[in-house]
Amino acid sequence: MAAISLPEGRYLTCAIDIHPDYGGQTRALLMRNRIFAAWAGIRPAVLTFGPARDIPERKQGLAERRLVTPDMDLLNLYEQHRDTDWPGEEPTGELEDLRRHLKKEDADSSGLPWRRVYDLEGSMVLDYLRPDGTTWIRVPHFAHKVEATWPTRVQRVARTGEVVGEWKGMSGWYRQWIRQLSAGHERSFVFIDTRFLAPFIVPMKAPNVHLIYLLHNIHIGDERRWDSRVGEIYERLLGHLGDFDAFVTLTQRQREDIAERFGARNNMFVVPNPVDLPEAPDVVERDPRLVSVVARLEGQKRLSHTVHAFGHVLKKVPDARLDIYGAGSRRDTIQRIIDKKGLSGSITMKGHDPHAREALWRSSGFLMTSMFEGYPLSTLESMSHGCPVVSYDIKYGPREQIEDGVDGFLVPDADFRALGDRLVQLLEDPALVEKMSAAARSKAAQHGYDRFVSEWAGVVQAAADLKRRRVHLDQVELEVTRLTTGAGTPVAGARVSGPGELRANRRLRFEGRLTVTGRSRASSLADAVVTLAAVHESSGAVVQVPVKVRRKGDQLRLRATAALGDLYAEGVDPSGRTHLRLRLVWGNAAWETVVRRPRGTSGIEVSYAGDGALELTRF
Repeated sequence: MAAISLPEGRYLTCAIDIHPDYGGQTRALLMRNRIFAAWAGIRPAVLTFGPARDIPERKQGLAERRLVTPDMDLLNLYEQHRDTDWPGEEPTGELEDLRRHLKKEDADSSGLPWRRVYDLEGSMVLDYLRPDGTTWIRVPHFAHKVEATWPTRVQRVARTGEVVGEWKGMSGWYRQWIRQLSAGHERSFVFIDTRFLAPFIVPMKAPNVHLIYLLHNIHIGDERRWDSRVGEIYERLLGHLGDFDAFVTLTQRQREDIAERFGARNNMFVVPNPVDLPEAPDVVERDPRLVSVVARLEGQKRLSHTVHAFGHVLKKVPDARLDIYGAGSRRDTIQRIIDKKGLSGSITMKGHDPHAREALWRSSGFLMTSMFEGYPLSTLESMSHGCPVVSYDIKYGPREQIEDGVDGFLVPDADFRALGDRLVQLLEDPALVEKMSAAARSKAAQHGYDRFVSEWAGVVQAAADLKRRRVHLDQVELEVTRLTTGAGTPVAGARVSGPGELRANRRLRFEGRLTVTGRSRASSLADAVVTLAAVHESSGAVVQVPVKVRRKGDQLRLRATAALGDLYAEGVDPSGRTHLRLRLVWGNAAWETVVRRPRGTSGIEVSYAGDGALELTRF
């Protein structure tokens, strides 16, 4: 195996928790580290920040399943500090005695003292214990995903019971550990794979630490448009977009959606998941009636759709069989649906099986009915076993992996009848399965380890190079000096509506001054990019408006003119409101605003009611 060079430095991966039974995201981050170790000759370390009392057993389980290798380090924050004396720290007072609130005491897997849990009228406080039973740290109970629970006081404790220091939150402890592990290295590349952990680590000021975030999941809800609702956790994560030295998505489509919403910054990259291409058995005998699913039994996977789709299959192929591998909270619900539809003789719940992927050598099809994905590893693994995938065309991943009709099938989201029809097509045509099987293996081979390491090498080097070009925007102010349509008619905001507004002789004219205060060691305002766009609220369509930019000191003079009709490009729904978005992107930083009429202007806004009646509004 020829080594592929990665930029020199220490490689750390941050996760809240790791367990042998965890799903795709955990398997993907462990695979990345295994590949880095085997193909690039580095010794990566996986850091976990959550408390667990069975760390040795987890490490053993991960090793037995070959999810980790001897050339990888597995470090846990609590295990690393458990027998610490917090050297060099001076006592600041006695630790408050909470024994009257004691709820329970926990031992570790070997029977040694591990933790005391106190209940202070519903507020839980946790003392973590050294093997000798003394407290080494006191942490209020919290959940990484719920900001309201985050501690504001974490106390370090000596063996004597005295407090010898504290952090104002978990962030201080987490960042200190990363800095300690990075000490002595010219640079350290820190990978973060979970949105729940990221806010505890970024921003980090250590000059030798480079933060790289990999987004495994979809960030948008509702209609899955670039401007769809973003939940609180993703809003918090993407609010730190400019604080990462590299922000990586698994697909180009997701990168484009994020760029459309938050600006196309220079720290945004794409690296798809790899897949292990297993050696095929000497003889592959596919069961022409067998279909498989490997998935967590959770709501995201919509396995009720799987059952309904297979019910449709059985009407045309009565002897077809479906095996569902996986565990999760929806198991009983799915089994009830199977029983209610009378399909228990055709659909088997196999439960969790670490060797489930071997069944893909026998199956004639793999079914995926997820509501959303990031870049599903299960479908890639199916293709690597030559098992054609039939999947909903969802964001993100299936379309990037599957060429419809060549190495699998894509059907419209939630159309389980179309899903069933495609499965029937496979089950009734073994020759088609064989043809697609070869194409699927060929497609999976394109996701090989050499390409994966090479792409990551580019991202890691870019993260190192961009560190010195990092931009800090302090303040951006826009002064609009002109915003008119037609012969000098002021417009209210950037609203254009009604048939009269779209006449060919009506033009939008905009002029303004953008004052930018910011700093960078190796980049200047000349590197900034200014864009002006008409954003259509009803459709989410974005039409770029050419804007001329002239720099004068820390000020950018802006001028744009466009026919109103050109703001509605072909295929754009002209109904509803449209606003003008002005955006500045300077390296890793971005700023934007909705363009509004100059202050102090007055005039008449021309618009039309729903029945076409002319409406004039004085402002």
